Amino acid sequence: MVKKLVSLMFVLCCNCITAQVHCGLVSIVPNSSVNQIVVFDDTTKYIGGITINSVTKLRVKVEDKTIVDPLCSWNLKMFIENNSGAGTPIDEWEEITNYGNGAGKNPTIDLLQVRVRNSCSTSPADNTFRNFNDANDILDIITDMLPITNAGSCTLNVNGPGSYLTNYDEFNFDIDIRLRPGARFNPGIYNLNIRFRLEENI
Repeated sequence: MVKKLVSLMFVLCCNCITAQVHCGLVSIVPNSSVNQIVVFDDTTKYIGGITINSVTKLRVKVEDKTIVDPLCSWNLKMFIENNSGAGTPIDEWEEITNYGNGAGKNPTIDLLQVRVRNSCSTSPADNTFRNFNDANDILDIITDMLPITNAGSCTLNVNGPGSYLTNYDEFNFDIDIRLRPGARFNPGIYNLNIRFRLEENI
């Protein structure tokens, strides 16, 4: 019997402030959903896990105002949604379908690992798999309120104006995922949303 353990839905989202204070435009391009279904149906997958490289790309675009404001800078974060408002425990995946009454529990959020990387190692967490512990976790890609590091330096924490069109290696981020559930969870179909939020620093 095939046990579908995990169904992933990745949602790219740009929660931008509608009236920018220091920047003219702050956007993720394209700002669209990416769905990924991962099926665990044999012991090797349960124990070894599954890694998917470049499940999506984040392309950042931050433009100056017509009259340049030297305080234009940005931050980029990722966070989890598991529909906890509908009763999902804060540390579990949302249950879509449960196959029977297993003795285990539903998958926990910490079995998902996310890695962000680009050619300039812009993020301090570049090329490192990280876990969310629960739906309250927020993981920084580029943290907020740092001194401004201008584009073109191809270094840590670039957060000044720029674009994936002109500074691709700094403003493009590959997103990889890894799942290592083991065999301790109830078989079923489960959903988890990862949202990415790009904002101007104000």
